[in-house]
Amino acid sequence: MGPRGALDRFGQEESGQLFNQRVVGRMLAYLQPYGRYMALAVFFMLITTGLTLLVPYLMKIAIDETIAQGDTDGLIRVASYIAGSFVLLYGTSAGQRYLLGWVGQRVLANLREHMFRHLQALPLAYHDTHIVGVTVSRVMNDVAVINDLLSQGLVTLIGDLLVLVGIIIVMLSMSPRLALITFTVLPLMVLVTVLFSRRAKVAFRRTRSSVAAVVGDLAEGIAGMRVIQAFAQEEVAQARFDAINETNRVANVDAMSLSFVFLPSIEFMGMLATAVVLWFGGVAVSRGEVTLGVLVAFLAYVTRFFQPIQELSQLYTTMQSAMAGGEQVIRLIDTEPSVADAPDASEMPLVRGEVELRDVSFRYRPETPEVLHHINLHIAAGQTVALVGPTGAGKSSIANLIARFTTLPRGRY
Repeated sequence: MGPRGALDRFGQEESGQLFNQRVVGRMLAYLQPYGRYMALAVFFMLITTGLTLLVPYLMKIAIDETIAQGDTDGLIRVASYIAGSFVLLYGTSAGQRYLLGWVGQRVLANLREHMFRHLQALPLAYHDTHIVGVTVSRVMNDVAVINDLLSQGLVTLIGDLLVLVGIIIVMLSMSPRLALITFTVLPLMVLVTVLFSRRAKVAFRRTRSSVAAVVGDLAEGIAGMRVIQAFAQEEVAQARFDAINETNRVANVDAMSLSFVFLPSIEFMGMLATAVVLWFGGVAVSRGEVTLGVLVAFLAYVTRFFQPIQELSQLYTTMQSAMAGGEQVIRLIDTEPSVADAPDASEMPLVRGEVELRDVSFRYRPETPEVLHHINLHIAAGQTVALVGPTGAGKSSIANLIARFTTLPRGRY
């Protein structure tokens, strides 16, 4: 019934969806006050996307219309366009990253402030049945990964999708046959992504549970250090922490191993697509079916085509962690205080200090045994009473009930 039992059960109920619309909807509310900044970041992102698509096409023009024709003035003009595009690309990328970072830190601070205010409104009974370290992990670690998804991930997702769609359209417009040959690697990429997503969903949820369990055991160990040292339980506490820490290590290694396999697979398919473009594009150039500028532009577009896919795969791992953490954060925020004033509550008059409990029975949770059975107690004003008994007899429970730190399910004050 205590913190150790909660820690042993921790993570057993962890499950969830790949994309939880309720979690995302609730978290997006924290972005609303910064809508103008996010809109400006999206504007910079659109410019960045357009420039990313423009540069390879300018290279095609430079090769086919200036170098092939011996037009030095035209080459200088197109080269200046390319240089200007890179300068503007640097500025828009920097502005986008700054705005997203600024908004992200604001959202991070506001969400943590909201959670701490809510934690202060919850009764002590909540903290009796929830590990302090796990609660700290919710406020610090889980909120951090949610912030990564909200501030960085959503804009990155939109930008990468626009780049992918734009590259496909441009490649098809330049050479439909060569574009379709290049896209032959996509079914293999889809297969790898599906296999990765199935294992990643489980792996990254396990990392959220394991890191919170480490923080929880660490907090419990530090809080109980006086008792640990008094009863010479250092080796027992160390062995318990080592086991939880090892579980966390294994969970994170498993999750990282998936990324270390998936990302090189995407890079391999990118190199495979480049080889396909070189082979078939080279043959097409030799036959006069496409120009050399088209081949060079295709090579540039293929390189840029797989960069957004890599970023989307990294965003996928961020989304896995954010969904797992977001469900726990929402669960904490939605926890209603069990002790609350009635709507028509009046101000408490000056009390005399008299305490009376009539036929009080109490249990901490519905599924746990009663710790108090039909208690009747009367303490006169100014009287001193000592509650004496072994651990678990209910001394602290009676004190908490008198102070209304928890609800009274049966009996009367």
